[in-house]
This record gives sequence, C-alpha cells and structure tokens, in this order.
Amino acid sequence: MTIGYLFTAIIILLLIAANLATVILMHKRSEKLLDIEKQRYDKEKKEFLHSTIRPMQEKEEQKFRMAEANLKLLEHQEELKRQKLEMAEANLQLLELKEQVELEKDRSDRLLLNILPERVATDLKEKGSSIPECFDNVTVFFSDIVNFTRLTGTIDPADVICELSDIFTGFDRIFKRNHCERIKTIGDAYLGVSGMPEPDEKHARNILKAASEAMEFLDKRNASHKMKWQMRMGVHSGRVVGGIVGIEKYIYDVFGDTINTAARMEHYSEPMKINVSSETYSLAKDYFNFTERGSVEVKGKGMTTMYFLEGIKS
Repeated sequence: MTIGYLFTAIIILLLIAANLATVILMHKRSEKLLDIEKQRYDKEKKEFLHSTIRPMQEKEEQKFRMAEANLKLLEHQEELKRQKLEMAEANLQLLELKEQVELEKDRSDRLLLNILPERVATDLKEKGSSIPECFDNVTVFFSDIVNFTRLTGTIDPADVICELSDIFTGFDRIFKRNHCERIKTIGDAYLGVSGMPEPDEKHARNILKAASEAMEFLDKRNASHKMKWQMRMGVHSGRVVGGIVGIEKYIYDVFGDTINTAARMEHYSEPMKINVSSETYSLAKDYFNFTERGSVEVKGKGMTTMYFLEGIKS
C-alpha cells in the first residue's frame, strides 16, 4: 500500500515536472517570439521613419534653407536699394553742381562780355589769348558831358554814379541795337565803334544812327529828370588797332590816329550836337543830312572840315 502511494506520487511529480518543463519551454518560445516581434516592430518603425518622417524632416530643412536664402536675397535687395538711393543722391548732387558750374560759367561769360567784344571773349576762352588786329574800315564815336567837373562838384558822388550808369546803360542798348560796340567809358566819356572786331560795311551809318538815337535819348531824359545833362559828340572814320591790354585785368582797347581824331571831333563840337569828320561825311552823306561847318583849326591836325549831323534823310 505504501509502495503504491509512493509510486503514484512519483508519477504525479513526473507529470508536474513535465508540465513545468512544457510551461518553461513555452515561455521561452513566447519570449523569443516577442523578441522577434519586437525586432520586426523596430525594423518596421525604422522603415516608417525613413520613408515618412525623414522626408518630412528633409523638406522642413529644405524649407528652412530656402527661407534663409530668401532672407539673404531680401537683404541683398535692400542693399541694392540703398546703393541705388545713394547713387541717385550722388547724381542729384552732381546735377546741382553742374547747374551751379553752368550758372557760374554763364555769369563769368556775361561779365567777360561786359568788358570785351564777343569775338575777342570767345578767342580768350577757347585759345587763352587774343592777337591784336588792325581794322581798316571803322567808325569811332566819342562823347563827354559839358561842364561835368563843375556840375559834379555840387552833387553827391553816389548820385553822379547813378546818373552816369543810367545814361550809359541807355547808350549801351542803343549801340548794341545798331550793331555798334561800346569799348569803354572814362569818367563821363563814352567810346564806341562799329566795323570791329566784326567787319561791317555800314559802320559809318551804324554809328551815326546810334549817335542820333543817343542824343534823342538824352534829350527825352532831360525832359523827365531833375538833373539835366548836355553832351558833345564826335565821330570819325578810319583805321584802328584793337587788342587786349593787361594780364591780371583784361581790358580791350583801341588805338590809332582815328581815335584821337574822333576825340578832337567831340572837343570841337557844341552842346547837344554831333560833330562829324569829312571822312565819315563822305561815307554817309547819301543817308543823312549834314550842315557843313567849314574848316576849323584843330590842334595837331591843321585846318579840318567838319559837319554837324542833322538827321536821317527821308
């Protein structure tokens, strides 16, 4: 009986051991299956990440790089805009400077034309010098104010300058309109020419017409101004030399016996009269009316025939 129980117990124990071994074996198999499943999962996870998440990351990185490139492009465009603005400002300054230079050039040109004939001023600007020239056919006008020194002794100097400026400005306009050139003024004296530096076959007629209009201008001015001025005027035609005198200060001057004779014609004229030499008379007698004065003793010239200009022939 005891042996039977013992044998039974052994059988039971063997069965339990067999079951336990089976359970252990199954557990190990389960762990192996779990490990395999885990490896498969990890592999699938990696494949998923590689096929899905990684491209998304790459796209994001690409977008980021593009954003950086766009930002740099915008910065470059802003720099270009700034440079363009600076260039525009520089160009504007250059234009303003150019305008200023042109204004200064125009001002200097006008100033130069105030003291030099146009052709001489052009030669001086383009060549740096102007060669003296001889002009064979020129008519010279010379005038001064009667009793100027005595009259100015009782007048304020500033008023004297204003009066002379107004009178000579009127003369300048008249002479320019009649193709004549004012050479210079010396105090109350006015010296003008026609036929130089540009030749003009009508030089005598130009000067006589200008002289007649200048006398008419002065006469009308006296009628409307408080201060009354009377002038003597003289005209002579002949050969003249003209050229620039000086280096530091340019002065265009005329020389020759014709200038001296014109001054003599003025000296031997009468108040508000235009005294004309026989040389000028012979050139203009068909266009103007004259009154012959006969022969007058002229210092350094001897007996000289003179004429008073009476006006233009109708």
